[in-house]
Formats: sequence, C-alpha cells, structure tokens
Amino acid sequence: MIRALHRRLTLVYALLSALVLAAALGVGGVLEARALLASDEESLFEAAEAVAGRMNGQNRMEDSWLAGQEQAYDCLFYVEDNGVPLAHTEQSGVQALLTDELLARCASLEAAQRESFVFTPPGGGRWRCAVIAAAPANLRQSARPVLALRDTALLRGRLASVAVKYILLWVAGAALLAAAGALLARIAIRPTAAAVRQQTEFVAAASHELRGPLTVIRSSLQAAGDEPERREKLLSIALGETERLRRLTEELLFLAGQDANILRLNPETLEPDTFLLELWEAWRAPARQSGHELALRLPDKTFSPVCADRARLEQLFGILLNNALEYAPAGTAVGLGVEARGKDVLFSVRDRGPGVPVADRQRIFRRFVRGEESRTGKEHFGLGLSIARQIAQLHGGKLWVEDAPGGGAVFFLLLKG
Repeated sequence: MIRALHRRLTLVYALLSALVLAAALGVGGVLEARALLASDEESLFEAAEAVAGRMNGQNRMEDSWLAGQEQAYDCLFYVEDNGVPLAHTEQSGVQALLTDELLARCASLEAAQRESFVFTPPGGGRWRCAVIAAAPANLRQSARPVLALRDTALLRGRLASVAVKYILLWVAGAALLAAAGALLARIAIRPTAAAVRQQTEFVAAASHELRGPLTVIRSSLQAAGDEPERREKLLSIALGETERLRRLTEELLFLAGQDANILRLNPETLEPDTFLLELWEAWRAPARQSGHELALRLPDKTFSPVCADRARLEQLFGILLNNALEYAPAGTAVGLGVEARGKDVLFSVRDRGPGVPVADRQRIFRRFVRGEESRTGKEHFGLGLSIARQIAQLHGGKLWVEDAPGGGAVFFLLLKG
C-alpha cells in the first residue's frame, strides 16, 4: 500500500510540476519568439529608412552603396525612380519576387507611412517586406515607396532553435522535478508509513496478547466439564484470565482512543502535596501487603497548584507504583516525592530494584515492551509505561526514568504549574 501511495504521489507531483513548467516555459518561449520577430521587422525598417534618407539627401543612388546596404542588413531593396525600378533592383532579381498586387499595395501608402507584412513570392518560400513611403523632395510628386525584403528561412530557423531549446529545458526540468517529486513523496509518506507500521505491530502484538488468556479460558472451561473434581480450581483460573483479558482490553481501548485523538481530560485544580498525600494513604496498605514500605517525601514550602485530570493522574501513578512494588526487593521501601521546579512541579517514584539500562530508557515506554525482569510474568502486557507516558503528554507534561542514587530507578513526572 505504501509503495502504491508513493507511486501515485510521485505521478501526481510529476504531472502537476510538468504542467506548471510547461506553462512557464511556454510563456518564455512565446516572449522570446516575439522578440525575434520584432527585431527582424525593426531591422528591415532600419534598412528601408537608411535608403529613404539617402534618397531625400541626394538625387542619385549608387548601385555600390545599395549593394553594401543589402549586405549589411542581409536583405534586398526595391526602389523606383519616377515609377521605373533602379538598375540595381533589376540586377538583384528582386523583381521576380514581387507581384503587381504587392507593388500596388505599397504604392497606395501615403508619405511617411510604413507597413510590414509577410508574403509568398511566385517562386515559393516566405519573405518579409518592410515598406516606407518616402516623402518626395517635390511636393507635386507622389511618395516613393522603398521596399526592404528578407527571406524568413533564417528567422524560421531561429524560431525552431528557440522551440527546441525550450522543449529540451522542459524535458530536463520535468525529469529533475519528477526525481524531486519522488524524494518529496517519500519524505511526505514517512509519517504515514510509520503509522501503518505501528498499527500493524500494534494489531499483531495485541492479537498475541489476547490469544494467551483466551486459550487458557477455553482449555480451563473444557477441562472443567471433563474433570468435576477440579472444576472449582479450573473455573478460578478461567476467572483470573478473564480479569486479565478485561484489563488488557481497557488498556488497548485507551491507546486506540489516544491514536484516534478522541481522549479528553477532565481537568481540575489540584494541590500537588495534597494529591500526593492522598495517593500515599491509598497505596500504603497494598505496599505493605507486597512486603514494602511506601515512603513519602514532601518539602516544607508550598506549591503552585496544577491543572490536571485527577483520575488520569491516579492511573499514571498506579502504573508507576505497581512497577516499583514488583521490581523492588522484598523489605525495601518505595518512595513518593514532589518538589517545585520554578512554577512547575516534579513528581517522583523511586525504587531499589535492578534499575533500567540506559539503552532501554526510551524503549520501555513503547507499546508491548517489557523489561528483562518481567518477561516471565503473566500480569504485564508491556502497555503500562506507554499509557503512563501518553497520560503525561495529554497533560502537556513529561515522563522519564533515571538511575536512583544508591541503586534502583526513579521515574520523574514534570507538570506545568
């Protein structure tokens, strides 16, 4: 699924970027082509104006000068004197390109008027003509048209080169953008891939954890029917596994709700020292039953109240205390403490157990991860610390573990004051 999503995102990005690039390069190509056409037209008008200026300043037009101008401007001239083409005009062969209709069009221009157009001569091909109606020295005479003509083959070649250039730019740009799109798509779907992987691992691990209690319940109930003398014991085992199954289901529902972002807190104002004192009183008896003393450390100074969900905080500390009471050696104390950190409040749960290796201090907060010392215990699903961290994050706080001085582990919970 992830690969298919990556391909689709890459394809969409490549198509969109190719279209945008084509539009941008198309505009650039059109502007450059127009600039070439305008430059070609302007150079023809410059050539025609040079001849017209020469005509107004002198009575005679030398053939050598006209030939030089034609070479300089890469064009041909057609000039008449009293309606008769100049000898150079006849020699250059330009008359073969002109038709009576075209000459009549040029002769119809008024003095100082100018026009440019593209035409097809009798012999084929495409030529551009720039014509200027030169004002005569004698006002009684009509305007004398000066024609500058140029074959458009060279211009068409330049326009073709522009088209090829922009096409190559588009191909290269589209290829680079497609490669960049593939990379960006890969980066974009990383969170999705991680979520899918996490979901797959979650489902697989949850299925594994659910299978154990269900197997025991089924086998116990089947055996209860076949062994009446052990029925009470077997039903007790099935009931215990049912309780384990209930707790696992609640933990899974909590994590699923957190993943779906539907969990909501019911915050209230809590006094940190009062809350911890009540927690200590509630857990003293369970701690003694497990062979431990629950020590409470409260500083003399007052605390800033915190805004928190009491039930969720009790759930968090219940997870931490259960872990501490299990891992702490018999006869050792488990400590509860709180202290002020500026406006923030820092809670702690301390035990004298084996501690947590540095390499595992982040791993133990992942789902279905158990510490080495509890791998043989059936009561733990490896979800408790993950749930505790989720509760801390819901409160905008932070939960972490460090080595306790003198051995053991201490879990810290920092809440904003």
